[in-house]
Amino acid sequence: MSNLPLIVGYGGINAAGRSIFDLAHKRMLFDSIDTKNQSEVLQSLGHLMGTDSKEKILKKTLIRTIDDDFFKDHNFRSPELPTLAGGQLPSGFNPADTYNSRQHPRSLAMTIFGLSDAVMSLGLPWEEILLKVPRQKISCVSGCAVAQADKYGMAGMFQAPMAGSRITSKHMAMSLGEGSADFGHAYVLGSMGSTGNYTGACATFQYNLKLGISMIQSGESLVSIVGAAESGIVPEIYEAFSATKGLAEDKNLMKLQEKLGEDFAEPNHRKICRPFGENIGMSLGESAQFVILMADGLALELGLNIHGAALSSHIHADGHKKSISGPGAGNYLTVGKAFNEIKKHFGEDALNKTFFHAHGTSTPQNRESESHIISSISKAFGIKSLPVTAIKSYLGHSLAAAGGDQIISSLGSWRNNLIPSIASTPKLADNVYTENVNFLLENLKFEDQDFDFAVLNAKGFGGNNGTALIASPSHTMHLLESKYSKDEINNYHKQKETIDEQLLENKNRILKGDLQTRYIFGEDVIDGINDFEVESHQITNKLNNEKFDLESTLPYKEFLKN
Repeated sequence: MSNLPLIVGYGGINAAGRSIFDLAHKRMLFDSIDTKNQSEVLQSLGHLMGTDSKEKILKKTLIRTIDDDFFKDHNFRSPELPTLAGGQLPSGFNPADTYNSRQHPRSLAMTIFGLSDAVMSLGLPWEEILLKVPRQKISCVSGCAVAQADKYGMAGMFQAPMAGSRITSKHMAMSLGEGSADFGHAYVLGSMGSTGNYTGACATFQYNLKLGISMIQSGESLVSIVGAAESGIVPEIYEAFSATKGLAEDKNLMKLQEKLGEDFAEPNHRKICRPFGENIGMSLGESAQFVILMADGLALELGLNIHGAALSSHIHADGHKKSISGPGAGNYLTVGKAFNEIKKHFGEDALNKTFFHAHGTSTPQNRESESHIISSISKAFGIKSLPVTAIKSYLGHSLAAAGGDQIISSLGSWRNNLIPSIASTPKLADNVYTENVNFLLENLKFEDQDFDFAVLNAKGFGGNNGTALIASPSHTMHLLESKYSKDEINNYHKQKETIDEQLLENKNRILKGDLQTRYIFGEDVIDGINDFEVESHQITNKLNNEKFDLESTLPYKEFLKN
């Protein structure tokens, strides 16, 4: 029987703050949550930003005008750009300040911070996980879609001589697209399983999720950390998207504000991203997000929180295309497969217990093409009114990590019974397809059993389409109850009590200002030449007697003689 990939932990950082304990999710829903939760959001963000001013915290988070010194601090140049709107991390917070970063690119510093939070969210010390799980059975797949593009990464490698600086020994290594996974293994996890990054433009997170799911299902990994990390707030990336006519620019924003009867004396960067409304283009952001997948038996044994299950992630290209950057046909297949899985395996009623995170880039092309996909698929499956949100309206487009923003928000919705609205869109555009669809222009409050599934959609340049299906915590427990006995489930809940106590302590530490990251540099390094004893069936680390099994499965039995 294959393993069910359970989501047992998550963490990250984006324009809304820390993902752990759903703090970023609650920032997006700030006006709809109670005062206790508002206070926790403000405490967490205040510690990140170095301020206790509620006004500043709310003004300098989410999508907004980028700080004046941002480009100067992180890039070799600070040019005049067509807009300074973006989903910047909370102002005043630099993840590289939370550990001995030694000139790390911003997205890799975001990796260390976000992945540290993901490990903390387990409620069990990572060292105890390592006692239970061979390090070769722990995988990490994460990376960027474009590049580590600031002056400490690829931009530095290419631009340093022109800027009167020099190329350093770190530039090449820190430019690699899979750098987020490399940093995760080497400096946070100490793991030795599968690694890399399955690059798929804006669908990169869904691509990596597909790998993580597959490795858990097959048993190749018992733990798989899936993520993506990217900062698109780089001058050259702004200029490149502007050249494609895909970037929302200030001059067009003010024209739109005038057209819609809004104040147009200056650009309203808070509302520059308007998915499925009258809109003018996409806005860039930055994010690093990680989910920890674990085989079901191990998760139950350890008593870890079960936040849901990652059931599938589908990928299809567009076939022949006229334009690499234009929308294509493959996304019909990825979305259709996700809904077909729901209908086939969970019944027709389950289709109406599903909500949808749209890619929702805020381009005129996307609002028409993606809405037609959503509407036509919803109609074909007989869904009465599919709830659809698009959280780039809060965060901007974080490129590789956009799907990570979606999955973190979905998990937060199931914990807080709120799906965020498409906040910046006052009215749907006339060419948006709406049949059998409920585009959420207001936050949707729901009861515990109303939604069993979430579908996470991404449409990327080049024909990179990814659509993931995840199950709610309650439905995941229902699935587990069909596999495990009552005694096994009861033992799990008893074990979980200790985990919950530790998580409460971890949350209190964060609310008191703990910004400590897990960064292990130069410790417990294995020297294969001197430390390894190599045998035909295993390799042993003589320092601690850790054994690495060399067994693997070659899946060609019908071709092999006994």
